[in-house]
Parts: sequence; structure tokens; C-alpha cells
Amino acid sequence: MGNACCARSAAAVASYPPRGVPDWTEAGVPLFREGVPDYPNVTERYAFEGLLGTGGSGAVVWIAASKQSTSAATTKRPRRRRRLRVACKTIYWNSLRRTEEVEDLRRELTVMASLPRHHPAMVRLHEVYEDEAAVHLVMDLCGRGSLADRMVERRRWEEGRAARVAWELVDAVRALHEAGIMHRDLKPENLVFSGRGAEQQRLKVIDFGFATSFGPGETFRDEVGSFPYMAPEVFLRSYGPAADVWSAGVIVYQLLCGRHPFPPPDDTYMGQRKATLRSGGADVESHPWPLISGGAKSLVLAMLEPDPTRRPTAHQLLEHPWLKAAAIASEAPASRGLV
Repeated sequence: MGNACCARSAAAVASYPPRGVPDWTEAGVPLFREGVPDYPNVTERYAFEGLLGTGGSGAVVWIAASKQSTSAATTKRPRRRRRLRVACKTIYWNSLRRTEEVEDLRRELTVMASLPRHHPAMVRLHEVYEDEAAVHLVMDLCGRGSLADRMVERRRWEEGRAARVAWELVDAVRALHEAGIMHRDLKPENLVFSGRGAEQQRLKVIDFGFATSFGPGETFRDEVGSFPYMAPEVFLRSYGPAADVWSAGVIVYQLLCGRHPFPPPDDTYMGQRKATLRSGGADVESHPWPLISGGAKSLVLAMLEPDPTRRPTAHQLLEHPWLKAAAIASEAPASRGLV
């Protein structure tokens, strides 16, 4: 398994380095490029233990561990260094067939390198390796499963548990937006858990393949993301960071009642587009909403406001009483949005 991620095809070798490959050093993360003297290959640093998942554009995500080595101290019984377990996202050169795909990779790497490093919801990018077959992004391993997995196990969540996840999600969106980053693909599959004990597990945001930086008042027109979580303005191709708040609102709604706020007539892009654009607001009247608190209802209605100019920012949402109560109940460190 360890050598599989670096298997070289004739096509990849013939085209390496690919035309237009950017200088990853611009992103400010350690780069190890094959052929440079004294630069290690990714398989020299890490042992690949198994497949974690696959993604678009030929990406494969592996579980890996740093290879054991003895300490430099000259002792009779040298100590073994602790093995660092990581996730390695491998993107093969021969899958990047267009200039736009190379630019997408550049953007993803730059965004990951500029994530708020000390926020608990951010996945840290450790190193980047290049070889003739692929580029390998070594990052934090979040091995406690995704929110999507837990939503399958528990279709509707108890309100207190949903509130804790909602607070962590909104705080993560707040941190991203304050750093000038829009995720553009928030969904349960891209939210994973990390931590040892059940009480210490923390939500983390992953997969920045669609993420981009933005400036004040900047408007985007490319329609990207996963259509069940796209905001109305994304379908209309004129949007900004408020679209992330909408996506988070869809997730919170699903946690509380176990269904999508705008169910389409069929599981298609056009079906979801019509359902999202035709809706005048989320249903918070039918079962089980009579059993859910008024605070939870007002939060999801605010997050799912169809007009993005009236939709609260993530920073403003952290002042919502329902989320503030969740932060206090979880004894989570007060975020800047709660001060």
C-alpha cells in the first residue's frame, strides 16, 4: 500500500514536471521536490497504512504514519520518536489535464496554507511533496468519522448535541471568513471529528478544493459546491461569503429535524435548484418542530434567509442566544464572536 501512492505511469514520467505547475513555495509550506539534492520522497518520510477516501480530480486520500527513527542523543538505549499519524492527499499529474485544474490545485494549496493555524476547526497542512507521478499534501488526520456518518447513525439529533455542533460549525465559518476565505462546499461529508474522548472530540472542516479567498464586497459567479447545500444566490451565479452561512444552515436544520429544508421532487441538480429558488422559507411548523425550542427555530430561519443581504454573518450568529447557550453548556473556550 505504501508504494501505491507513488506508482509512476509512463505518461506521468513523460510529462513531469507538468507544464504550468506553480511554485508551491509561494504558499509558505515546506516543499520537497523530487530530484532536488537531499530532498526526501514522501515514502521515505511516511509509511502508507491504508486508503481513507477518494475525491474529484483524481485525488486519493491515504492514512499514513511518519517512519520511526531513533533520537540523535548518544545513549545506550536511544528512545523511539512518537510516530505522527497524518492524512496524505495525493493528486496525480496525469489527472490535471487543463490549465484550470492546475490553477484549482494552486488555489487549494494556497488556501490551506493560509488557514487560521490556531483555530481548533482548521486542518493543518504540514508538508507538500512532489514526484514524477503526483503532488502529495500531508495534513492533520481526523480519524473519528464524518458528520455525515453520524447523521446516518442518528437521523435526528437531541437538541443539546445539535447545538454544540452548530456552534462549532458557525464558529469555524466565522474564522474562515475573518481570514478572507470562503469554503464554498460545506456539507456533512466535509465536516469530520478529531479528538480522543467523546467529550473532547471537535468538529473540523476539510476539503478546500472549492475554497477561495475573497475581499470586501467581492462577488463570485462560478457555480461550485454540492447542490443540496447551495444557497439561492449560488444558483443565480452572484454570491459572496453569505453562501457559506446558508450551507451551514441547511446542515443545522438537518441535525434538528432529520430532513432537508427544501426537499426536491427528485435527486437531481435541476430538482434541487427549483426547490431552493421557489421556497419562501424553511418549514419550522410540521413535526418534529413543535418539539424543538423557539431559539433553534429562529436560528435556522436566520441562516436560511433567502435574501443574502439580510442573512446574518457568522460573527453575528455567534451572538444568537441559542448558540451562546451551547457554548456555555459545552464549556468551550469563548470565541472572539462571543466576547
